[in-house]
Amino acid sequence: MVKMVADYVVSQLAEWGVQRVYGVLGDANLALLDALSRQPKVQYIACRTETAAALMASAEAKLTGNLGVCTATSGPGAALLLAGLGDAALDQVPLLAVTGQVPRERLGTGAKQDLDQQLLFQAVASYSALVAEARGLPLQLHLALRTAVEQGGVGHLSVPKDVWSIPVSDPVFPLPPAKWKPEISARDVRTAAEWLNQSRRPVLLVGRGGERAGQQIAAMAEQLDAPVIATMPARPVIPNDHPLFVGGLGQAGSEPSTVLLNEADVCLVLGATWWPKTEIPRHIPIIQVDADPRAIGRVVPVTVGIAGKVEAVVPALSGQLQQWDRSEWRARVHQLREDWERRLADEVSQSGVPIAPQRVIHALSRCVAEDAVIAVDTGDHTLWFNRIFQSRRQEILISGRWRTLGFALPAAMAAKLFYPDRQVVALAGDGGVMTTIADLVTATHYGLDITLVVMNNGSYAMEKNRMQLAGFSTMGSETVNPDFSALAVACGGEGFVVEQPEDLEPVLQRALARPVPTIVDVRCSDVMVPHTTF
Repeated sequence: MVKMVADYVVSQLAEWGVQRVYGVLGDANLALLDALSRQPKVQYIACRTETAAALMASAEAKLTGNLGVCTATSGPGAALLLAGLGDAALDQVPLLAVTGQVPRERLGTGAKQDLDQQLLFQAVASYSALVAEARGLPLQLHLALRTAVEQGGVGHLSVPKDVWSIPVSDPVFPLPPAKWKPEISARDVRTAAEWLNQSRRPVLLVGRGGERAGQQIAAMAEQLDAPVIATMPARPVIPNDHPLFVGGLGQAGSEPSTVLLNEADVCLVLGATWWPKTEIPRHIPIIQVDADPRAIGRVVPVTVGIAGKVEAVVPALSGQLQQWDRSEWRARVHQLREDWERRLADEVSQSGVPIAPQRVIHALSRCVAEDAVIAVDTGDHTLWFNRIFQSRRQEILISGRWRTLGFALPAAMAAKLFYPDRQVVALAGDGGVMTTIADLVTATHYGLDITLVVMNNGSYAMEKNRMQLAGFSTMGSETVNPDFSALAVACGGEGFVVEQPEDLEPVLQRALARPVPTIVDVRCSDVMVPHTTF
């Protein structure tokens, strides 16, 4: 059936199960928005900034594993997508960006907004094409979609303004077949089991790839008496009150994790691809399990690599493990964990104003629902969150490798659109939150009852602390902030200010119960994270 290019694009997205397109309108993508308005399957989410639109698409892809989609007009609109596209590219989640472009007759003429967008997107897109002829669009769109989905990353199309309204008669492409996955190598499993069986001080490092195998991983840890370290998105994989859970890794991690990793004689990595260079043990064998063979040995040299889903490999591996007496190692783990818990208990009980950041995170941990989604921005508060927060079953969203400021609010909005019945919280610093705060009105417009907790310490604290440690001037690290609670009201939501520690939990509970977007402005100190004393 003959369709205009704009309608074809929407039909192709619907065929692949896309539920939402996030974007900002402009002269060069108006026809696409018109096509979206004339059908019921794909919802258009009108954002105030292109950066937020791309971050929302990336966050949806992280939550669901499915394709996220965003759109912008030509030139500056397209350029403003890059912060969000970088997040998808570096965290390897599937995202399609469809940008308008100047009419074909104006390409390369220096007309307004005429820019080589393929060159602009080169650093973040695995596939990028200019639709120079309408008849080429169906295949170009298909290649962009397949590249994004099969490789995990960004596919991009630039569609000139005059192309949108040209008819095409091609059928849409069906979803491609599921990826073929090789059988798990019995030899690799056997070799890994041999290394684990001869170990006396094993340790497990768990990433988000282990999220469907939490109980199995906990059982294996108990078999091995092995402490469990988790990357930040994987904190909910193991209940944080489990006696073998010892916290996060690296700057924002726990002291027991660092100590035990240095004392271990083998490390089993389950679905984790992030490992700070300073924490990589050079003296022990590393066994890595990952569903993506490309991830194995990519960052850390491994002794044994097993390609397969963690939830399939762990039972196969557990069945070959032998029971050994590791009572000394178990006692060492428990002692370090108990010492760490006492240390954290002292930190979260601090009184005085401004409020200690540890106390803020502790209060949040106590107040949020067990199945909440928590979007964590980038900044000093990220370190405190990973140090203090005690996860139960909450889902944690972060900008993993790109680490852009402003991630939390758009990510929380995307989470609420996808999970309307779950509690959703955004945690941000007063510096980073300003990057995307304009889209709080988007949350209000779509009735998204999210809670944005702003840790307001009057500075870019992470950078300020590093400046101080290096003996640099701290110029540029102080922030000049609006009244965040008044800003929430101005955007159609509600705002709260917390200045006293004893008010934290009551105010958080009130904010979390409100049916509108809320901001909780917490006046906290910018004390340095104690990891520098390890």
